[in-house]
Amino acid sequence: MPRFVLIKALNRALLGRFVLCGVVLVSLLEILALMEKTTPILNRHLGIRGILTFAFLHLPALSIDILPLAFMVGALFLLTQMTLSSEISALRAAGLSTPALYRLLLPAVLVVGLCGTCAQYWLVPACENALTTWWNRTDPLAGQDGQPEDDILWFRAGPTLVRIGQIAQGGYFLRDVTIYHRDATGLLTGTEHTNTLTYTQGRWHPDGAQDLSLSEDKSFVNVTRGDSTFIIPATPSTIMTLSQNGAFVTPGQISAILHRGAPASLPRATYRMALFGGMILPLEIAVMLLLTLPVIYIPPRAGLRNPLPVYVLGAGMGFVILQGMISALGNAGTLPAPLAVSVGPLLGALLGLTWILRMEER
Repeated sequence: MPRFVLIKALNRALLGRFVLCGVVLVSLLEILALMEKTTPILNRHLGIRGILTFAFLHLPALSIDILPLAFMVGALFLLTQMTLSSEISALRAAGLSTPALYRLLLPAVLVVGLCGTCAQYWLVPACENALTTWWNRTDPLAGQDGQPEDDILWFRAGPTLVRIGQIAQGGYFLRDVTIYHRDATGLLTGTEHTNTLTYTQGRWHPDGAQDLSLSEDKSFVNVTRGDSTFIIPATPSTIMTLSQNGAFVTPGQISAILHRGAPASLPRATYRMALFGGMILPLEIAVMLLLTLPVIYIPPRAGLRNPLPVYVLGAGMGFVILQGMISALGNAGTLPAPLAVSVGPLLGALLGLTWILRMEER
């Protein structure tokens, strides 16, 4: 029973400080995001409600981004406070070793890590899709004839390529749409083009469709007037997901893209990184906790004059930067996704273990 009480007390204190640090970091990032978006929101006459809608829908993605760092800062506050108040010394006198202390804090790591993984896989894609759809619906100039095509969307679905010039009404209205049909070798066999495309009653309805087909010897082109059948392999919701800059998709969508030729606008390596990145999140948080443990070796009489907390925070920031650099290599396809997501935590764990062993030798 005393051990259970100790586990409960330590993890509750750690989770409390993690939540506090997370709220502070997310608030700072939200303020920075709103500094960029507040003027466009007010120009669209969306008012305070629009600002709150943007902040609420953007919150899950920001929370996942700062999750490992917020956990480390929370653990740093807790362990530093316990060390300076001689609580760590009392636990050591009772026979608690550093590995045992780490194991006692693992429940908090698992809770935060698994919740973060679930949020990254299912909550963030839904919120980002809703945010993109809302932002597109509230654009008064989206889809108007004569507007410059600033954000042209290209995506593939199997051998088929699709180009969309403009997106409006949350993906239900498209302008300047072209479908490129290719054979098994990747050579172009024909195209379909329409000036506008509207999604109603579960179907796409074109206006001003034209078909272009190549002869068998590819020597001439035949242009004909298109009919009312214009099928693009995507729904309005899928189009809004494809128009996002990042891979905010669920594991089911990633599986469909990688193995069943579902529509995709990003390299396949990016989707693999999105899949493995969620799996590795609990390990990243565990490494952050490991990098924080050296602060328990601060002599209580030294107080905050000891620079060790600063070194620990610097190590955590370095780990975040290193992980970001390696992830960029994975997104580019330079490194396989499993290797790209695991190299950073592995190096961080080796650094943390080496650091703790050196502190134990003193």
